[in-house]
Amino acid sequence: MTNIQLEFEKKTNDILIWKGQVVMSRSEEPYFKAIFSRLADLQPKKVLEIGFGLGISAELIQKHLNPQLHDIYEIESSIYRDLEEFSVGRPSVRTHLGDWRRQLIKQKYDFIFFDPFDYTEAGGGNYEKWIKSRAQMAELMKKLLTEEGVLCHPHFGDGDVPGLSGFTTIIVERLKVSPILMSDETICEEAAVILHKPNK
Repeated sequence: MTNIQLEFEKKTNDILIWKGQVVMSRSEEPYFKAIFSRLADLQPKKVLEIGFGLGISAELIQKHLNPQLHDIYEIESSIYRDLEEFSVGRPSVRTHLGDWRRQLIKQKYDFIFFDPFDYTEAGGGNYEKWIKSRAQMAELMKKLLTEEGVLCHPHFGDGDVPGLSGFTTIIVERLKVSPILMSDETICEEAAVILHKPNK
């Protein structure tokens, strides 16, 4: 699938709900602020962001990382329209509609922020398929990073951080966070700032 058009049960500036799943909520914002303020010293020149959602991370990347190039991929059509609106007046932002895995991306990035919602697997899925898909995505992202580039993604809860094949995982900081509404409508109050560095 290159891109999709969905009927959301709820789509506002504060929450996205699809098939009973919380895709994203404004309750994540304080945690995302902690991520990008903590990583501001990285100052990457070229950033790839996968998944736009409510635009929380995009806004914070612009504010704290201030990249020269900020490519954002969004697979869902109505959210992509929000992304296009976000890009107005932000010359570093380039918008892309579609599944990033099916694009011929030639650019290399210093920083990748990976936070898509997998609409195809919503409501559960096969664990072995998830592991295989995760390994394939890690390999794709490794090819998109510069030699000193890093990959970042949200990590909710206080549990183990799954490793990524071909990467060294760094837990920058574990945090107590304001209550975050998760996709299954449970509440999370612990999270972490995570970086993955490609192995040489």
